Amino acid sequence: MPLSKRLHTCLQFTRGFQKLADIGTDHAFLPIMAVKEGYVYSALAIDNKEGPYDIAKKNVEKTNLQDKIQVIYSEGIKDIDEDVDVITINGLGGRVIKDILLDGDLKNVKRLVLQPNNEASRIRGILHEIGFYILDELVFEENKRIYDLLVLERGVKEYTDLEIEYGPINLTLKPHFFLIRVEKEIVKYEKIMPLVTTKEQQREIDAKIAELRSVL
Repeated sequence: MPLSKRLHTCLQFTRGFQKLADIGTDHAFLPIMAVKEGYVYSALAIDNKEGPYDIAKKNVEKTNLQDKIQVIYSEGIKDIDEDVDVITINGLGGRVIKDILLDGDLKNVKRLVLQPNNEASRIRGILHEIGFYILDELVFEENKRIYDLLVLERGVKEYTDLEIEYGPINLTLKPHFFLIRVEKEIVKYEKIMPLVTTKEQQREIDAKIAELRSVL
């Protein structure tokens, strides 16, 4: 059961925890591999769509892991157990992940491994509210698309607006694909500039370009 690069990257950060809850599990590939490879002892595979839920159940049965992995038809983190200590959410938008985290009880969860398809800043913006801080963050490419991965743990840190927008570790380490994405954003705004008709819009775009260049 080969994992995509995104799932494999998420998997690495579940190592050493007791019980995983994979939200939006789709085919349950991540929890199956996490249990099979001994990253965690047991897991919940949670999805709110009937098709993926049915496929997840069949995949867990095929691998004879019914005693270790429970497949749940549910929304977000509302039905996680008290003994879940690590949560993965991948392949959803940043706004959706933010809403999931705000709309449920994180109980005894020690780590969140989040891979938003976009708008990672939405998640960084609620860290103080949910009581987590950024342990690590990665920017990587798969199928010519650039993705973020946020690894969060319990605790509180203060972040500047720039750190919330781009990521404190990204700003410090300036990883390769982070810089590529910033450069693409600059080109995008430079192409938009000649099409803008008002002085206010021009000032906004100039300010955004200046901000992007400041993080390179």
